[in-house]
This record gives sequence, structure tokens and C-alpha cells, in this order.
Amino acid sequence: MLAAFRRNPRDRAIAALAIPALGTLAIDPFVSIVDTAWVGRLGVAPLASLAIASAVFMAIFSVFNFVHAAVTPLVAGAVGKDDIPSAGSIATGSIVTAAAIGVVVGIVAILLAEPLTRVFGGEPSVLADATAYLQIRFLALPAVLVAMAGHGIFRGHSDTKTPLYVAIGMNAINLVLDPILIFGAGLGVEGAAWATVFAQVFAAGWFLVLIFGTQRHRLGTDRRARGTGPLPIGNIISAGWPMMIRSAALLFAISATTVAASRISTQAVAAHQIAMQVWLFLSFVLDSFAIAAMAMIGTDLGAGDTKAARAVGNRLLALGLMTGLGLSLALLISAPFVGLIFTSDPGVLADLSSIYVFVVVLQPLTALVYVWDGIGIGASAFKFLAASMVVSALLTVVVLVMFGDTLVGVWAGVATLTVSRLVMLAAWYSFWGHAYERDSYPASQGP
Repeated sequence: MLAAFRRNPRDRAIAALAIPALGTLAIDPFVSIVDTAWVGRLGVAPLASLAIASAVFMAIFSVFNFVHAAVTPLVAGAVGKDDIPSAGSIATGSIVTAAAIGVVVGIVAILLAEPLTRVFGGEPSVLADATAYLQIRFLALPAVLVAMAGHGIFRGHSDTKTPLYVAIGMNAINLVLDPILIFGAGLGVEGAAWATVFAQVFAAGWFLVLIFGTQRHRLGTDRRARGTGPLPIGNIISAGWPMMIRSAALLFAISATTVAASRISTQAVAAHQIAMQVWLFLSFVLDSFAIAAMAMIGTDLGAGDTKAARAVGNRLLALGLMTGLGLSLALLISAPFVGLIFTSDPGVLADLSSIYVFVVVLQPLTALVYVWDGIGIGASAFKFLAASMVVSALLTVVVLVMFGDTLVGVWAGVATLTVSRLVMLAAWYSFWGHAYERDSYPASQGP
């Protein structure tokens, strides 16, 4: 394993995937960061409503974004076998699946927005703003899932630059529209929601133009006209349902931390929202190595080269750990200034300072977790990832029940989620061994 810390012949390929992915993953959560920063100027109550609404939206969105996780290794496996028609069928199937799920779930979620926000037990004015924000955001759920499928399709083709360009365009629209709609149009929290909806619809439209228009030949989606059999929607769903469970468990755990914080006080949940956004922002940055793992390992397995897959997995783990340590140092140095980006309220800043150490210490551990997740997805070990996440979520809830009446206790729950995932993923990778030959839905399997 020590050899993984030395330069590797595939470092250039890793960089070609990870650096654009780093940009995309850093920019993607920037929508929430920008919303949080602007809404924070409205006061503590609107910020608390955004925290609740964001938790609900991310919970529902993440449960149904399994298409993204399933399509990357499936497309990469087809590409590794040089079977572009199959890759095109998988791409088309993933778009159809994503759009259909988005429409159905979006309608149901709009109708259930109010009872969902009540689960968090906040003040009536906070819950009213959270409900309004959610009902608007859910209008764009089909577009959000289509865009996520687009990310997976291009990543399966080892192209992380195109998703980066789309993410930049989406965030530019949100950045411009947020202050116009929140303050200029006087829409407040609802303005933040509409700005995000317009940005996400734009991103989905761009992906559709690329996939079925300008890049259809390279992606194989033009070959549907000549007929390649039925769309592999069944394969996508059967590969993705364990990832639905995994995502549901992860977001249940994260949402449980927000519920616990909201029951402490409005001030506490506002501080928790800031800490969680910073943690998630940096976690997504670390996930750039996971994106490289999904694409490279999926392609290696499609070509039948398990030795190369293991070697690149080790190298990505080493790079992730070193990056995580660097982020911890950066967070430590910037500690006096981070909170001021979001709020000037002294009570919220005081609460934030009490939990900031968790955000700092968890970075290198989170890095390893994210890379191992990417390795597992690239190896299509979906069932193991689902089972281990359920166990981690249950352990997190136990900690929250015991200690969640303080913010420190809430973040002890976040730490439990990270550490338990780390232990189980390390065991899978080290002791169950041969992670690419067993306990997996074959990445090389075509439609």
C-alpha cells in the first residue's frame, strides 16, 4: 500500500478525470452555498427555514438519484468492451428512467411538502417558509434527475470536462438570479427557490442537447434509430435499487442530525446548517477522486483488467487521504472567518465555534470514505454499499438519541456516521479482498 503514495504511470489519467470532476463537485453544492449566504442576510429565521427545506429536498432527491450511481459503471463497462451501441442504450435508458421518476416523485413531493417540514418541529413561520421553498424546488425534480443522469453518462465515457461546463453555467444563472429574485423582486426565501429551479432546468436542457444532439455519435445515442433492442431500463433499475437504499439511509442519517438540531433551538439549527454546508462542500470536493474511481475501475473491469483496477484504487485512496489532510489544515487556518461568510449573528457564531472542530477533524476520514465509495460503485458492489450504509445510519441515530440534545452531541452523530462507514468500507476492501471479482453486479455486463 505504501507504493500507492509514490508517483504512478496513471496519475495523468487520474488528473484528467479528477481535476474537472473537482471543479464540478466544488461548483455543484455552490448552489446551496449561495442560497445560504443570500438567505442568511434575511435573518436567522429564514436561514433556519432554508436548513429544513434543504434537508427535505436533498433527502428525496438523493433517494432517487440512483440512476447517476448506476449508469456510470454500466456505461464505463460497455466502453471498456468497446461496445458503444450498448453504452448508448444505457444512456438513453437512464434519461427515460430519470425523467419518469422525477415527474412522479415531484408531484407527490409537492403535495407532501407541508407534512414533511412539520417533522422538523420548528417555529410556524420557519415551517411556512420551508414549505414554500420546497414546493417550488420540487417543480424542477425531473430536470435535476435528468441532469444527474447526464453527469453519469459522461463520466462513464471518462469525460468529466463536459459536466464541469454545465455546472458552471447552472451556477452562473443561480448566482445572478438569487439577489434579483430574493431582494429585487422581494420574494425572499421563495426567490432563492425560483433561482435554483431556473438554473437546474437550464442544466438538464443542456445535457439533453449534448446527449441526443451534438455528441450523439460519440455517446452512441444516435444508434437507437437503427435499433439495438429494448432499452436496458430493467438493468438500470436492478443495479440501482440497492443504491436507492444506500442513499435513503445516508440522507436519513443526515436529516436526523438536522431534526435533532432544530429541536434544540432556531439558533442551533442555523449554526448546524452552516457547519453542514461547509462539510458537504468539502466532501464533494474530495469526491472528485471517487468520480475518477467509478470511471477508471469500471472501464478496467469492462476490459477484464482486475489488477489495474486494484492498483488505481490504491493510488486514489492515497491521493484522497493527502488531500483530506490538506483541507483540514486549510479549515484550521480559516476558522476565524468561515462563519462570517454566512451570518453576523453572535449566537449562531458561538454555536458554530463549538462544533467546528468536527468539520476540521473529519476531512481526511471523509476523503477515504468517499474514495472507497467510488471504488465500490466502480466495482458495482451496490448491495454491500447499501447494507453498510444502513448499519451506519442506525448507529448514527443511536448516538443522536443518547446525546443529540446538544450541538456537540449532534455532531458526534455526524462523526459516528463517517467513522462507521470508514471501518466497514476498509474491511470490505482489505479482508473481503478481490473486491472487483466478487460481491458485485458485473460492471462489464452489457444491456
